[in-house]
Amino acid sequence: MIPQRIQALFEFIDFLDNNKKEYIQKYIPVCNKLEKIKFEQKKLKSEKNYIDKQKYEKLQEEIDNDFPVIYSNVYLPIIHKLKELRIWSGDQTCSSIWNNNIQAIFDFKRNFEEEDVFKVLHFKNKYLRFRNETNSNFLSLQLVFNDLDKILKELFDFFKDSKKNEFEKFESKIIGVNSLEQAIEGLKNNDKNLLYSIPIKVLLDNSDKQKIPASSINIKNDIIMGDKIEAKNISNNKGPISIGKKNRIETYDNDLDKKAFKWQKWGIIIATLLAIITIVLMIIIESKKV
Repeated sequence: MIPQRIQALFEFIDFLDNNKKEYIQKYIPVCNKLEKIKFEQKKLKSEKNYIDKQKYEKLQEEIDNDFPVIYSNVYLPIIHKLKELRIWSGDQTCSSIWNNNIQAIFDFKRNFEEEDVFKVLHFKNKYLRFRNETNSNFLSLQLVFNDLDKILKELFDFFKDSKKNEFEKFESKIIGVNSLEQAIEGLKNNDKNLLYSIPIKVLLDNSDKQKIPASSINIKNDIIMGDKIEAKNISNNKGPISIGKKNRIETYDNDLDKKAFKWQKWGIIIATLLAIITIVLMIIIESKKV
């Protein structure tokens, strides 16, 4: 018997499938048009030249006229269905799509019955057809579908007979870069589903030199990833660092021994990575609000 939480995922897949024809015929052409307009906007230097600014604003008028159609008929119905089925709690980072469903998937994989397999395969094929045939993020839903792909892959990969990665087409491609600036520039200028990898050594070796241009990022919200970590009085590279549930980072006046220095080094690495992840997430979120 299919558990309720797994059945909710299948009901959402049915919802997508029932609307697929309308998406393809009416809304994906509008999405494609707006994607082309956004690409043209990115080529303009609207902050440096008045002609480019006028062209940019004219293109923006087209986006403002067409986007409400996508928002009302695609974006809102999809997110409302996800919330109604409790697949997603509506959080900005979409992490609840994983958190709300992963335990039910683990339990189902341990306890499924033979007659369940056919139903799982039916909905797997239905979801993969939807993703392949629509092949659009609808401008605003890329983050949502990225996380849907991840949680459904966790379920469907268990019920397959080959080693083929059936979700490969939808997964983020990882590109190696040598600096944080390169990653930010890539995110600004590319709408494709990409992730950027920066060597930790590069970040540590250049932590004092690399600065993010203030004009390149517009962060409106504070994102806390996991448990909140509060930093207090970090100076002179002194004191041990402990990171965990509701911990704070504090310093002490005693001299560093080797063990404390090792903690300090790892604390810097972790803090740097958290800062980078937060910045990249905000860039992606802001770029998808266009």
